[in-house]
Amino acid sequence: MYLIPITPKPTPRPRLGKNGVYNTSSYKAYKQNLIKWISLLKIPRNNYDFIWAKFYVPYPKSTKKSDLIDKYPLKKVFDCDNVIKGLCDALEQSGVVENDRCFCSMMIEKFRTTDKVGRIEFELTKFENPYEQQN
Repeated sequence: MYLIPITPKPTPRPRLGKNGVYNTSSYKAYKQNLIKWISLLKIPRNNYDFIWAKFYVPYPKSTKKSDLIDKYPLKKVFDCDNVIKGLCDALEQSGVVENDRCFCSMMIEKFRTTDKVGRIEFELTKFENPYEQQN
């Protein structure tokens, strides 16, 4: 299990400006931080088949202390597909996977955390190929 101590952000819709399509500067900074953390983790390069990712988002500061529950399922903020996109792109751009299309299966979970900063936990798995010859 790998851990990145960064509050997850969903991938926003690209913006259209006079110089073409672009992403917001805050999202670009988020993705660059992901790439740096992934590089520090020294994950072996492989074409992994499966990713299991857990995204932990802190409660808003206005939440009453009596309402804080650690690892509470997050249902109301962003879609799972939008938050996994940034992680998969960062895995590709950091060289862990050649192309994030290699993932044929994903398990995505999102939770609230009582911690001040969110985090991303993930596991990568390569399935055994039963058709490969055994030496």
